[in-house]
Amino acid sequence: MGDVVLHLPVESNEDVLFGAFVSRFMESRSTEIERCAVSSDAPYLMIRSDPALGEEMRVLIFQEDSAANAFSSGWAKARLEGQAA
Repeated sequence: MGDVVLHLPVESNEDVLFGAFVSRFMESRSTEIERCAVSSDAPYLMIRSDPALGEEMRVLIFQEDSAANAFSSGWAKARLEGQAA
């Protein structure tokens, strides 16, 4: 299984929102994470920053396409809702 790499913008004022979103996302997928852990040699999700991409870009590495798609669309929605608040 190959890595699915996302580059997502996270502005400095969105750090708390991003952390809360990651926590909710991982909690909502705990059963899937446990299932994948049995057959995978890599973590379900890895998050890092890449200085070459700028401080406001996060690099997320998933093992599942569906998880990457769900995270990406969920983060886009959370950012919109966070801006409206």
